[in-house]
Amino acid sequence: MVKTIVIYVDIDDDIGNLGFSSPIIGEEKCKLALDKAAYFMPTDSDFNSMVVAFNIYVDLKRKGEDAEIVFISGSKKGGTESQLEFSKKLDKVIEELSPEYAVVVYDSPDDARAIPIIQSRLKISAVQQVIVEQYRGVEETYMLLAKYIRKAITEKRYARVFLGVPGIILALAGILAALNLSVYIEPTILIILGGAMVIKGLKIDDLMESWWENSTIMVITSTVSIISLLIGVINLYIQLQLVRGLSSVQEFAFAILQILPYASFSAIILFGGKAVSKGLNKDIRVWHDIIKIINIVIIYFILFTVVKDIIDNTYILTIQSLYTLILASIVIISIYITLTALEKYGILDKLIKRI
Repeated sequence: MVKTIVIYVDIDDDIGNLGFSSPIIGEEKCKLALDKAAYFMPTDSDFNSMVVAFNIYVDLKRKGEDAEIVFISGSKKGGTESQLEFSKKLDKVIEELSPEYAVVVYDSPDDARAIPIIQSRLKISAVQQVIVEQYRGVEETYMLLAKYIRKAITEKRYARVFLGVPGIILALAGILAALNLSVYIEPTILIILGGAMVIKGLKIDDLMESWWENSTIMVITSTVSIISLLIGVINLYIQLQLVRGLSSVQEFAFAILQILPYASFSAIILFGGKAVSKGLNKDIRVWHDIIKIINIVIIYFILFTVVKDIIDNTYILTIQSLYTLILASIVIISIYITLTALEKYGILDKLIKRI
């Protein structure tokens, strides 16, 4: 049993680039990692953090403290995946050393995400953030810039943003220019940049990655769904440029009519993918998604009829549309209530097992 462990946090797994797999436990193994890092990454802030962590460990040993040094990394994938990987490795270290306290050494804000994970398992007696001072000369600035550009190109999680998005923009701009559709280059760029910001801001890429690991069907249907929405937005933009002479109400109705098929198909394919995935996993809740698909189809036809009436200057809803809406709502609500009751009392599960 060790009283204190000095933890160097490497949440993005730079240790892996040196050929080491973490956790690296003990003075001898950590010194080997340090020696290799001194050769391959002497100017990197991670190397400086490793040195600081090792020096703190040595200082504790000199004072007669019962201490051990460990280097723990996360994952190159970043985000939640890195934290989950770090958590597993920390549990392995605790199981092997049974420490009471931890001294945490890190350098970047990303690494700081590991602190609450450590704090949930051990008492943290000290935290040291390593900030490497940089000279502000022009030459050093260029060197630092080159380092980050290289990182943006070579590391997968950064390359997707810094290379992937500009690459898509340039490719589409070239295609539109070749087809004499240069007028659409600007809105296309805005759509792509806006979409990229939404995806990163709402962490949709992490969600897609999680779906890919759990269900390939969901990834495929989600991709088709997003493509359908993008095509719908582009079609809406083109059609609004062509149409003239409509009132503001009619123009709004026309916009809904243009986007409606693509949005409906996008939602149907998404819920359809969830239904297929649940069906393959023999999940009894598959009927929830089937009800949603039926609902979308009914709403589509009712909205389509109403919007067409508005465009044709018929602003009053027909009695038939109203009756259809009421009847469909009653039927769907009745089915939903019935199936919910059957599921709650286990009757639905028994019926499916008999089938």
